[in-house]
Parts: sequence; C-alpha cells; structure tokens
Amino acid sequence: MTSPVDLVKSFYAALARGDVPAVVGVLHPDLHWTEAEGFPYHSGTWRSPQEVVDKLLVPLMRDWDGFSAAAHDVVAAEGRVFSIGAYAGTSKATGKTMRAPFVHVWEVRDGKLSRFDMHTDTWLVRQALAA
Repeated sequence: MTSPVDLVKSFYAALARGDVPAVVGVLHPDLHWTEAEGFPYHSGTWRSPQEVVDKLLVPLMRDWDGFSAAAHDVVAAEGRVFSIGAYAGTSKATGKTMRAPFVHVWEVRDGKLSRFDMHTDTWLVRQALAA
C-alpha cells in the first residue's frame, strides 16, 4: 500500500509530466478541493476530480507556458500531509513570469487524495496575469 506521503508525491510527479489521467487517478471520487481565495481559478470547493480538470488544469494550460507546482518538502503530521513548494510559469497573455511559494494541506481516504487546501500568495499569480 502506498503511504500518504508517496501518494502526494505521485500527484506532483504526474502533474509535472502533464499526465492528467494519473492526476485524476489519485483523486478520491468524493473530493473536497479548495483553491486559495483570491487565486485566479478559485470558485469555491470542488467535489469531483472532473471539476479539478475543468476548473483548474484546463485553465492553467490555457493561460500559462511552463506552469509548474513543485513540492520541495512533503511531510505527514496529525493525519494530514503538508507539501511546501512553489508555483512557477509564464503568462501567455502578458509574457510575465511568476514564482509563488505555496503550502498545500492534503488528506487521504481509501488510498486516494480526498482533500486539498491551498495556501499561496495569490497576488504574485495575479500580477503575472495582469496587463
């Protein structure tokens, strides 16, 4: 059985490869996914892997060149997994580059990622998208 830390690491690895089926494959069907308020793609809490694809992955591919979410540290504590890293990319609309540190808080249920909460400096991301 995959550990919660390894499961989270596999999510970032699939994301880095652009492997959407693998990303979806590690997400629980009864998902609770919340982007940080103020993040350009925040629209409440998403409840399915397909919402993550439609409301996050598709817009990221549309709006950014080389967008990445690289977790440098992934640790488990208090029944959760915490990943610390940074977003990076170049806005297709403005040509501006962006690097924004993040902390993600994950929960695992039934061997799948069941909860995601994002904490980041949304201003840095918005500045790169602003004309």
